Amino acid sequence: MREAYGKLVYDSLEEVVRPGHTALVVVDMQNDLVSLERPSAKPGSSPPASRSIIPALQRLIETGRAAGVKMAYLVVGNSEDPARTISPAYAYYSLRESPYHGSYAGNLRASADDSWGKQVIPELAPQPEDVVVLKRRLGGFWGTHLDSTLRGMGVETVVVTGTATAGCVLDTVMGAFVNDYYTLYVPDCVSDGNPKLQDLALAFFRDRFDGPTSDELSALWQSAAEKRGREGTAARAL
Repeated sequence: MREAYGKLVYDSLEEVVRPGHTALVVVDMQNDLVSLERPSAKPGSSPPASRSIIPALQRLIETGRAAGVKMAYLVVGNSEDPARTISPAYAYYSLRESPYHGSYAGNLRASADDSWGKQVIPELAPQPEDVVVLKRRLGGFWGTHLDSTLRGMGVETVVVTGTATAGCVLDTVMGAFVNDYYTLYVPDCVSDGNPKLQDLALAFFRDRFDGPTSDELSALWQSAAEKRGREGTAARAL
């Protein structure tokens, strides 16, 4: 650690992502957006880009669990009565035509509460001890209990993964940052269906935040897990 303005600040990636104070946040990897059986899938269409990150994200989650990293899953959805959760401004944003994406009208049809579509895909299924947070907007920190839950768990560092890089991932990254967490993203564990938006978002992230690959992060967490195992063995031998 080093001192800056009278504060002790983590001074290396290893310190920043130490498992005891780190949460891995998985954004919107849910059936309606990622499953091959999602309602929006068209016959003969290509799998969504979000499926490409599943193997790397599976390995990262597995390594993180073994090291004691906290797991937090975000799922986006509307109530059975969308009028209760959709404001005029959000409807306007969702219906306008973007030069890169077209309409974001799908936001207004996001997974209904208690539906199959809102559930995290089986490949990344949460465990009972994990945090699962429902959000009504793109970012995970806006109007949810994510911040208070992470702070209650002693989290100082948030590592963001999932989909979509230029949408819900971006908003969640910025939410973590403005709430004073050490904030990181994992470039091979974030996806966007639009390559231009993926590149734009990653360029922005690279300028602002640390972005270790899943292999680099897994190696650090694997080392931490092995160290914890050795310390546990030594303690039991006393």
